[in-house]
Amino acid sequence: MSGKLYGAAAEYLRNRFHGELREQESNPTVGTAAATIVDSNPDRLSLQFTNLSANVIYIGLAETVSASNGIRLDMNGGGASLSVSDDGMLVTREWFAMASGAGSSAYVLEMSRFISDEQIANGEVEPA
Repeated sequence: MSGKLYGAAAEYLRNRFHGELREQESNPTVGTAAATIVDSNPDRLSLQFTNLSANVIYIGLAETVSASNGIRLDMNGGGASLSVSDDGMLVTREWFAMASGAGSSAYVLEMSRFISDEQIANGEVEPA
């Protein structure tokens, strides 16, 4: 699911980051072998990871992510948030994940900037 952002907060962020904004949600399944959970995106501004499973999930910047090398997302709602303001380029990187049990559900929410030929002014309808 992807959506255009509206309102005062979106206007503030459009002005701050010089472009339109999009949110994108995904529900990846994480296994016991490390795999990409989020591709790199140089225009990503924020990233939220939430563990929806009964297993522990670990996230990291390399395929070597493991229980001893990564950020632990505790079971049933553990999460991590990244923003370009606080975490710099880390938010734009490819992220890997692995879990303590197969078939572990996760939730990922991204907000990215995009530049279009026709920037959408406050209150206007998005171009087709």
